Amino acid sequence: MNKNHKNTIIYLAAMVVALLLGACSDDMFEEGGQQHGNDRIQLSGDIDQLAVTRVNDNGFCNGDVMGVYIVDYDGGTPGTLKASGNRGDNVRHTFDEPNYRWNSAYDLYWKDKHTHIDVYGYYPFADPESVDDYQFEVKRDQSKPSENGEMGGYEASDFLWGKVADVAPTTSVIRLPMKHRMANARVTLVEGSGFAAGEWAGTEKTVLAPNLIRKASINLADGTVTANGSVEATATMPSRSGNEWRAIVVPQTVKAGETLFSITIGGVPYKFAKNEAFTYMPGKMSNFSIRVDKKAGSGQYQLTLISESITPWENDLVSHDATAKEYVVVNCPTAGHLKEAMAAAKLYYTKITNLKITGEIDHSDIYFMKEQMSSLEALNMKDVKIIDDIIPDRAFLNTKINYIVLPDKLKKIEDAAFCGCPLLGSLNIPEGVEVIEGNAFRATKLDGTLTLPSTLKKIGEWAFQSTPFTGNLTLPEGLEIIEHNAFGYCRGFYGELHLPNSLKSIGGEAFFDCSGLTGSLTIPQSITVIYGRVFNGCGFNGNLILHDGITDIYDGAFSSCKFKGELSLPKNLKTIEADAFWGCTFSGTLHLPSSLLSIGDDAFAYNSQLTGIIEIPDKITSIMSGAFSECSQIEGVVLPANLETISNNAFKNCFGIGSIVCKGVEPAYVKSGAFDGVPKDNFTVEVPEPAVAQYQTAVGWNEFKRIAAHHELVCRPSIACALATEHKQSLIVDAEGEWEVASKPDWCEVSPASGNKKTEVTLTINAMAKNGTSREGKVVFRLKDEEYTHECSVSQYGYEYGEDQWLTLQKATKGKKGGINIVLLGDGYDAKSIADGSYLKTMKQEMEYFFGLEPYTTYRDYFNVYTAFPLSTESGVGTVNTIRYNRFNTTFTGGVKLKADYDEIFAYALNAPTVTKANLNQTLIIMVPNSTDYGGMTQMWTSGAAIAFCPLSTYSYPLDSRGVVQHEAGGHGFGKLGDEYIYHNAFIDNCLCQDGCDHGYKFNKYKALGWYENLSFTGKMQSVPWSHLIFDPRYSDLVDIYEGGYMHSRGVFRSEQNSCMNNNIPYYNTISRESIVKRIKRYAGETYSFEDFVKNDKREAGNVTRSTGTSGSVGNVNSGMHQHAPVIHRGNPLNMSKVRKHR
Repeated sequence: MNKNHKNTIIYLAAMVVALLLGACSDDMFEEGGQQHGNDRIQLSGDIDQLAVTRVNDNGFCNGDVMGVYIVDYDGGTPGTLKASGNRGDNVRHTFDEPNYRWNSAYDLYWKDKHTHIDVYGYYPFADPESVDDYQFEVKRDQSKPSENGEMGGYEASDFLWGKVADVAPTTSVIRLPMKHRMANARVTLVEGSGFAAGEWAGTEKTVLAPNLIRKASINLADGTVTANGSVEATATMPSRSGNEWRAIVVPQTVKAGETLFSITIGGVPYKFAKNEAFTYMPGKMSNFSIRVDKKAGSGQYQLTLISESITPWENDLVSHDATAKEYVVVNCPTAGHLKEAMAAAKLYYTKITNLKITGEIDHSDIYFMKEQMSSLEALNMKDVKIIDDIIPDRAFLNTKINYIVLPDKLKKIEDAAFCGCPLLGSLNIPEGVEVIEGNAFRATKLDGTLTLPSTLKKIGEWAFQSTPFTGNLTLPEGLEIIEHNAFGYCRGFYGELHLPNSLKSIGGEAFFDCSGLTGSLTIPQSITVIYGRVFNGCGFNGNLILHDGITDIYDGAFSSCKFKGELSLPKNLKTIEADAFWGCTFSGTLHLPSSLLSIGDDAFAYNSQLTGIIEIPDKITSIMSGAFSECSQIEGVVLPANLETISNNAFKNCFGIGSIVCKGVEPAYVKSGAFDGVPKDNFTVEVPEPAVAQYQTAVGWNEFKRIAAHHELVCRPSIACALATEHKQSLIVDAEGEWEVASKPDWCEVSPASGNKKTEVTLTINAMAKNGTSREGKVVFRLKDEEYTHECSVSQYGYEYGEDQWLTLQKATKGKKGGINIVLLGDGYDAKSIADGSYLKTMKQEMEYFFGLEPYTTYRDYFNVYTAFPLSTESGVGTVNTIRYNRFNTTFTGGVKLKADYDEIFAYALNAPTVTKANLNQTLIIMVPNSTDYGGMTQMWTSGAAIAFCPLSTYSYPLDSRGVVQHEAGGHGFGKLGDEYIYHNAFIDNCLCQDGCDHGYKFNKYKALGWYENLSFTGKMQSVPWSHLIFDPRYSDLVDIYEGGYMHSRGVFRSEQNSCMNNNIPYYNTISRESIVKRIKRYAGETYSFEDFVKNDKREAGNVTRSTGTSGSVGNVNSGMHQHAPVIHRGNPLNMSKVRKHR
């Protein structure tokens, strides 16, 4: 007879209690106190017993209470259960049957993410004073039923105990078997001969169990029950159900000849004893069937023992509200006539909820139950024979059945047989079943264990998908096929998954997101293709063992698993598709087999513990997008000769790469971001000697600063340029021995011309005639012992202005202090881009943009404007992922943000004709990076100094270069105006954004410096800085109070709807124009007059388009590229080292 075991479950589901734990720290625990992690331990239970008369539920009912102890391991050693001081001490857990869960008296947490636990549970709940000698007593009167919330005598005597050992921290459900630890004595009185019709039912019958010890000592650590004390003088009164009596008995031995049962029939007492000692076994039922015959004439009764057995514990109809879950039993003698059998038994089939069938049925009977028994919730087919031994297609699809016991004899469960049913508890597929077709148990609520038969050959697609089973998943040897998504989203399975050697095929997504599975995984020898996402999202944290016969690993096969250790790929592997090993935690060196033909997108991405040098096999022609991205610890890459393409982000954020060897004479095409995050000036990229020049100029490769045929000899930078004037440049020759200059142009000098190992040398490009003919050449360095060479390309261009020569673009004619200085400088302009005239044209254009807006147009004559010709080795400016050798180290730091060597810039600006240390803080420096990307940022100092970075943006107006200059240089740099744009739909004092705005924290500090007069934290008309304009008839039509500014929609106020400080339009609002004029007058040594301002004021504006901005975008600029508020530095640039040294 098959045993349908029920197991207790311990749900150890992770719940992050953010509000509680967010405020916790280690300091909150006293010494010796128990710290815990973020994951809560939640428990549940069911009883290990045979479901015979009662619905196959978990054995408990609403309100049942069990006690739980949880004990931490000490490293790898199990802890000792104690009466107190455990992780959980006798924690009360109450069953909430409507929600089918157990509620604990208080939350239990894992100690951390590493410490294992043992879990102990017992029932009924009590208050044990000792865990190794818990005193327990079975009740004398077990016939007393449960009522009014008080536990009946039989249930109160039925002690249950369970333990699950060595549980690793997990977010999955963990199961604990709860077993009966007492013994059970069952007496069944069977009607014999001699009774008239109905007489047996009316005959008085009682059964008592005398000569028993009712007290026991229980060890809660192992569940051992020991009889304690002496035999009681009174007999135990069993519970009764019909002609069956059951008594809970402490495991013990009754002496030979002692009465086991006192049986009274019709008022006549009888004693039942055995000639040998009898032992009641823990967790077993001792069954005695006694036939009662009535003698004719005398009327005396004769009792005969007709059967005796010891069997597994069966459920009862006495405890845990069992009568509410009793089966209606129907015998169907002829298949196809179940409906008639019910009619014969006078049963209303539409009202039956719990049904047990015996006899024979066929498919028509099954569809009858599906379509006409609308109230059916529990079905026990254990003892029924289905013709052809098949549960047919869609047998109980989407019915209300929530408990099922399958027939003992069954071969196949067809498609969608129980799909969508609210099945609960465990599922035992009986021996004999060979096929479980697709969707058979899909989307049920089975939350117990799954038991599969040894006869099983095939599990169809989606068969158990999204079913919340718990416990270990044991796949039988002999299983050959697991189809697509068979166990997908079954997150409750835990422990190691053993794939049987008989498996021939595992379909895609078969175990998708089975996150509770842990340990190692071995792929059977019979599997040669790993299909897509088959183990995606599983929790495996051991080793992955792949055999050499595997040829293809498809997309996402092992993605997001947590395998550890070295990944040994099959020797015959040809294909690794996209995301195959994404997000795993393999370590050690990754060896790619020579047979490999392709590596898909993100195939090994986010394997941050891989180390060593990865050699890409010769047959690979393309490294796909993100293939090794975020593999931050790999140390180097060897690229094959036939490689054609390195796609976007292929090695993104591989910060640990310290060597790249390219075997190809033709540089592989490097797509955008392929090497983002790889340090490009930290090592030498080794390439074939004839290809050095090609790599140095090839897209993507030219971002690397050291490219050479041999890493033993390289100089950096490997380029130099000059205008007509003499130019000196430092080079670093990095050699592994003695080196020398093998050749050079005669218009260049190198000092020293030889050396040993790493040496700094000075390259001098001699002066040439102004506007002379350009010239190019190479300085060749040679490693003496190896005859290795490395070249540095040099070029020189004739031009009318020399390097660092100053040029006055405008001279002030107004003011009392000789003019207000503006210094226009470019960065990232090499000799060629200066000599062709584009640089000077750009500087003049930027000047015109600055003065193209009121009030700067009207007050232009107060300004001196200077530019110079700072020479950069390379054209362009750097980014997070590119390095450019330019004069002031200007770099985009992310989005539109820019930074540079500010000390160098200020020291350089002090060389302008009228710029001095005395007026440096009133000098505006406009830095024009040689980049057409949209950007702009003003670096400001509390002393008043400012550098406005204004790239040559080619975005559409008003986000072009003109708008950037007017906003950054005119608005922030000189005007000291605050931003009026809106990015956050929030009050400024309650904004939760994470993008770096200071939420007004420093706003009042800047106001105290006399800045940001165009903004206010108050909306009161008499308190805003522009209150005098609101009621002035010359401005009242335009000036008012508008909410929104300084990046926030609420709590900040501005004076007009539109402004250059809001959306880069060519218009400063009135208070901004007045603030600028005040500053001009102060810097010029003149007195400001409001009426004079009004007289000269011009408020014309171009076409104005309001920018909403609140979505995080401005015009054509996408999210993350919007303008940023100025970066404001405390202090004074006069304290910078190079500025201090400047005379």
